[in-house]
Amino acid sequence: MNIIVLNSGSNGNAVYVESPVTGAAVLLDCGISRKQIELRLKQHGRFLDSVRAVFVTHEHADHVRGLPVTTKLYRMPTFLTEATWRKMWKHRPHKGHRFIGRDARVTVEDISVEAFSKHHDAADPVFFVVEISGVRFLYATDLGEHSEDLARLLGDVDAALLESNYDEEMLENGSYPPDLKIRIRSTHGHLSNLQAMDLVASHANGRLHTLILGHLSENNNTPEVVGREVERLFARRGEFRPRIVVASRYEVGDLLSIP
Repeated sequence: MNIIVLNSGSNGNAVYVESPVTGAAVLLDCGISRKQIELRLKQHGRFLDSVRAVFVTHEHADHVRGLPVTTKLYRMPTFLTEATWRKMWKHRPHKGHRFIGRDARVTVEDISVEAFSKHHDAADPVFFVVEISGVRFLYATDLGEHSEDLARLLGDVDAALLESNYDEEMLENGSYPPDLKIRIRSTHGHLSNLQAMDLVASHANGRLHTLILGHLSENNNTPEVVGREVERLFARRGEFRPRIVVASRYEVGDLLSIP
């Protein structure tokens, strides 16, 4: 499969996943504008016309901000849980929304998308596993803590985008008010770098070809800090050497081909 991380962060999230066989694609979240999605796809010779559906993890604006205009202009269906849809207001998809249950699978042309429950402060948040011709991609951000499903699936995918939101020391010494720090650290907040690395070290295996670390905090993390944690991960797992990508919160990522 081909993956393009269009943006990953509290300012907006959207990931393009494409079948190299049919050229059909899906969007995972739509938290940046239709115009920005078009511009970022165009850098890789891709277009929104190829997107057959949008899959939404939860109702927070950084995951759905671009839905109304994008779905209106391109008339693509949106899959989301019923509770997520009911909590959305101005960011609801234009038309054609379809409810997807947790632990449910949807097939769009040759692309299969399965939803799993996760911990976050939203109505009914989910993460996704996308499968194309036996290649599997895990998309999991906005996690207060990992679940048994997530731990199990990390050992059964070829690529993963996993949240690595904050550095614990930077958060502790930063300017956020105490209640916000508590929310971020809570079981319904976000994963720290250390939590993300522990999860990968404990549950990933040699099948994992590409590990994308995303949803980095603007104020409490940097790609350099994440890079240092990756080196510690490699020191713990000497035989474990997936391709590491740190997703940007400012610009489109590379086109990643997953064998």
